[in-house]
This record gives sequence, C-alpha cells and structure tokens, in this order.
Amino acid sequence: MLLMFSSAHCYSCASTNMKSNFITKQRGPPNRIGEPLVFDDNCNSDTWIIKDRSKDDCGDGFCFKWQQSLNNSGVYSTMTFRGCYSKLYSLQDPNTFRPPNHSYCTVANVPLSCLSDASVIEHSCWCQGDFCNATFIPISHYLIVLLVLISAYSWQA
Repeated sequence: MLLMFSSAHCYSCASTNMKSNFITKQRGPPNRIGEPLVFDDNCNSDTWIIKDRSKDDCGDGFCFKWQQSLNNSGVYSTMTFRGCYSKLYSLQDPNTFRPPNHSYCTVANVPLSCLSDASVIEHSCWCQGDFCNATFIPISHYLIVLLVLISAYSWQA
C-alpha cells in the first residue's frame, strides 16, 4: 500500500509596517533568512482577502504565525507575519528556535515600564495543514469544541 502525503499551503504575508528591513527588523523571533510573498495589512486579520497572492507551498514543514500588538491605553498597534517556518528561518542555524513536532501556540503579555498603561502582547504559532496559520487556535481545538457542542446537543434531545 502506497501512502501519499499532500503538501501544506501556508499564508506567506506580513503587515506593511514590517516591510522596511524585514530580515533584520528587531521584531519577532530573530535569525530570519527569507521574506514573505506579500506585504499587506490584511495579513493582520483578513487573510482570505490575500489568499491567492500569499499562498505558499511548505511541503511537509510547519506553517508559522507571529503577531505583536502594542496596547497603549486601549489603542492597539499590530505587527504580523506568517509563512513557512523553514522559508523564514534557517533550521540549520543552532540559534534558530526549533519548531515543536506538533501544533503549538504561545502568548506573552509584557507590561512596558516606560509607559504606565501600555503592554506588548505577542503570539507565536506553529501548525501543519492547509492555511492553518490563519488563526492562533489549532484546528484540532475547533474539532474538540464542535464535538462538545454536538455531545451537549444530543444530551438535550
């Protein structure tokens, strides 16, 4: 029996505020080696608008999403980039963070000492599957929620 694995497609984009000096910009994980296909502010949230332009074949590698939001007294400024992790980062570089072997997300909320009512919220996600880097929540979590809802509904019937 021959098993066939299809390659995953990932969104490959960054918000326009990431365009200048993308490779060396001191935002997001360090050691970037490649740029995303598209710089567009729809990368922050409305990826379906740029799906055709930002579609990238990642083989059997991981899709990645990084997003940083500056909360300055309730006013948010956001930076985002998405892409194939192996195209954005050199996996041969020992200083590059190794992706986990499963879908995984992190979040950090750091207060800024220089501004009393400000903080930086940073998300990073690794996932496998077509366009999985559109959201922070791995698809498996959606399936769990769906199963819980179906189960709850069937108990009521």
